[in-house]
Amino acid sequence: MSIQINLGAWRSVFAVPSQIVDEGLKFADGVKLKVLLYVLRNADRELALEEISKATGVNVTDIPEALDYWVSREVLQKNTAGYAPKANDHQTEQEKPVVKETKTVASISKDVEQQRQRFVVTKPQKPDYVFTAQRLAADEDLKILVSEAQTMLGKTLSNSDVATLLMLKDTCGLRLDVILMLIQYCVGIDKGNMRTVEKIGISWADEGINSVEAADRKIAQANHASKCFSHVASVFGMQAVGSPSKKQLDYCTKWVGEWKFSAPMLREAYERCVDSKGELKFNYIDGILKKWEAMGLKNLDDLRAAEASKAKPKTERQNTSYDIHELEKIDTLDFIN
Repeated sequence: MSIQINLGAWRSVFAVPSQIVDEGLKFADGVKLKVLLYVLRNADRELALEEISKATGVNVTDIPEALDYWVSREVLQKNTAGYAPKANDHQTEQEKPVVKETKTVASISKDVEQQRQRFVVTKPQKPDYVFTAQRLAADEDLKILVSEAQTMLGKTLSNSDVATLLMLKDTCGLRLDVILMLIQYCVGIDKGNMRTVEKIGISWADEGINSVEAADRKIAQANHASKCFSHVASVFGMQAVGSPSKKQLDYCTKWVGEWKFSAPMLREAYERCVDSKGELKFNYIDGILKKWEAMGLKNLDDLRAAEASKAKPKTERQNTSYDIHELEKIDTLDFIN
């Protein structure tokens, strides 16, 4: 007689540390649990974010945050190879089952890390509902921050909005008065939404802006750059430009704020760019203005005179009363017509 036990689903099992239930479960949402279970189930092989996403239904961009949560709970650890189950005291480096970051994992994780270069994540980057609610009930500073933010934004903040403020306060380490200045700035530029507050707040944390004075300087610089861009956009006749890129803001600040080119000179550079390239190209216009700046040409009269001198035959130029060496110096510069 033979005996056969039908194990069914129990035929294939894997270990889940008790610590996950005892300590990590309380603040973990479904996304974090799905990601962890799939990683533990496949801890003996390399995983890609796309594979995890396909198997769990979790968005690819949310996976690094979920993995970092379990790192903060000391269930996983992160090293140069990727994520791995946390080793116990008896395991050696060689014995640790490592889930390596493939190209997909590395590329997404790198994007996340670039936003938080100046601080180390010790909690989920954006806390979940339970954790946020508990902190809001116990943290008086957070209560004040939420109340002031609601007044500035003119709306009741959602749990996700409160989680953003908590992230800026705890994870990014921004002071309350700096966060409030940030919100007021966003409202002032007609971008009074938490998505913009979060984006700029992370940028400020990355730059180490965590004082009222530093925030004042940053806001002044941003306002100046915005005015310079608006001036250039008006001169160029740009319509429905939307939000300028950082590079465009830098160009316009340099042209208007540093080099102080007049509107006619900016328009001239624009027209030459369009005539030559058939479209608006900020880097090409920058090349034109850079040459004019080096030559000290600040108005159209000076520009026309310099180009007229360049166009004269050599014999005629030698008969003028101008300094020959200066004309030769001008002649070496490549004007863009």
